[in-house]
Amino acid sequence: MHELSLARDLLAAIERKLDGGDARVVRVNVGIGAATGIVSDSLRFAFRVICKGTQLDGAELSVTTVAARSRCTSCGMVFEFAGMIGRCPECGRLGGELLSGDEMILRTIEVADV
Repeated sequence: MHELSLARDLLAAIERKLDGGDARVVRVNVGIGAATGIVSDSLRFAFRVICKGTQLDGAELSVTTVAARSRCTSCGMVFEFAGMIGRCPECGRLGGELLSGDEMILRTIEVADV
């Protein structure tokens, strides 16, 4: 379950951004690429467990999917796909140069009014 290590990394990144402040985090928004293999529900569960006893305890993890896009290395067509690897709809070649969909992006950290 690599979602647990991703949740730990996400918590560490957020704590670095907060720089020791005492603000209580209420929501974290992330973008996750469709080709990452990350299961959003598993990440949310791991995040909830990892954040217990921190200033993120009880914070909602909001996940937006980033489309997976590739450029075919045979015909040059740019196409979107679902899953871990795509097939060019023009020539049928599997794979290609991945342009997006393999990222996890920390977009926003929402804190309670102080």
